[in-house]
Amino acid sequence: MAAPIKSVPLRPVQRNVEELDGGQGREVFFRPHRYRAHELEPLRSRIIITLAGETHSCALQDVSQNGVAFEWPRGVPVSVGDRIESLIVSFDTFEAYRGEARVGSLRDVDGTQLAGVSFDNFLLSVDEVLNLRSIRAWQYAPEKAAWHATGQEKFKAQVAELRLFFEDAEVELQKMEADLPWHVLHGDVDSPAREALIEQLRHGFAADVVRQIESIDSDLRSAPATVQPALLAYSRRYVHDFLMRSPCLHRMLHKPFGYPGDYEMMRFIYERNFEGVTLFGKAVNLGFVETSTSKAVKFRKDLVKHQLHNLIESRRGSDKPLRILSVAAGPAQELLELLEELDEVTVPLEIVLFDQDKGSLAYAFRRLRPKADKHRKKRVQILYLHDSIKRLLRDAKLFAQFGEFDCIYSSGLFDYLQASTAVILTRNLFARLAPGGKLLVGNMVPENPGRWIMEQHLDWHLIYRSRAEQLEIARRAAPSARVQILEEETGVNPFVELTRE
Repeated sequence: MAAPIKSVPLRPVQRNVEELDGGQGREVFFRPHRYRAHELEPLRSRIIITLAGETHSCALQDVSQNGVAFEWPRGVPVSVGDRIESLIVSFDTFEAYRGEARVGSLRDVDGTQLAGVSFDNFLLSVDEVLNLRSIRAWQYAPEKAAWHATGQEKFKAQVAELRLFFEDAEVELQKMEADLPWHVLHGDVDSPAREALIEQLRHGFAADVVRQIESIDSDLRSAPATVQPALLAYSRRYVHDFLMRSPCLHRMLHKPFGYPGDYEMMRFIYERNFEGVTLFGKAVNLGFVETSTSKAVKFRKDLVKHQLHNLIESRRGSDKPLRILSVAAGPAQELLELLEELDEVTVPLEIVLFDQDKGSLAYAFRRLRPKADKHRKKRVQILYLHDSIKRLLRDAKLFAQFGEFDCIYSSGLFDYLQASTAVILTRNLFARLAPGGKLLVGNMVPENPGRWIMEQHLDWHLIYRSRAEQLEIARRAAPSARVQILEEETGVNPFVELTRE
């Protein structure tokens, strides 16, 4: 992708002379426009008049090319037609008029007498006053800029260095892109060259990106909350456009399905690692996929898959169905891989997938149906349940019609639930377990080193919980359960396991 196009001011629409508008009504008869005092701010206007040797300072009401209106000094007699010995009209240090004047009108406004006077054979340069107004109104105050934060030099330096890294890498990758054939860059068929390209980017560019992202994230954690908005603006100014070259990050920011973590986003992490319009975009995409945050999503999937595999092996040869419930199932990648890896299903499987997104269930159905059908004697039955998260959280009997389950798991939903809601849902799900059944609940921990990217560039905020907080929720929800923490490889997304005795 080419460098971002700089915005160019739009030219005003040009019309033919015969299409131009003129005045309407009384405005057909032209008279110089009058500017009220507040319209000339921040210029400070001053009116000084001299009458019978005495000087008076008056407040400006309005000014035009041929005269001014101002508040006449109290107690000083005046009549229409009176001449003023000396009138000085100034704006800040600019003296726009000095000379005689004549009173042309008098009127009373809320007890204040306003006098309209005309200049003596003079037309005031209103354009000059307006130019001064524009100049005085302009101010550059960097301390008021959205990105300004005192201190935080290390964070700023690292963000700036990441931008330079992206700029240089984009130039170099454009050169490589020009040398490589299309099928190596964008084809769907693996080749030695394509595999070598991906591996080189993974161990070079992507590894550098991960190192810098995690270092920036670490620095951001020590910044006071008061400067966080400024650092967000700073970070977005420097590197946001580069990050958005990744289709994965772009989707995560814009959330086209209306919520974060949809099944298409998960596909980028699970399968579509090397995606993008340009080689640079693909490299950025790969860099994010290599972060601990993304790896945690893949490894938590592997953890659940491993638990299900062990459960199936423990029931080998049994005719009693093994019943599984996935809550907020998404693309059900763990089940797809499990069914692919099993040479045979040694125990009947009855699986319920629950999700609020019909598209997610349709995608899972399209991929799981052939895998389930390959096992003879209908050993795998999958039910796809489409309902709202609102009902899931409010209806304790939502899954009652399906009986008891041997395993229930939820990988990402609890990242968005308040503690009280998490306790209630955990209690309701635990109640649906058969004796000896297990409930697995995943939740990311505050140490997630990808929070800078997620929160400042993707508007993606999770409710993080320590392992102690996860155990506390489990014990409040099911005091009788045997609980323990299960770790995926990164340590970013542990699960609490509740076993029904």
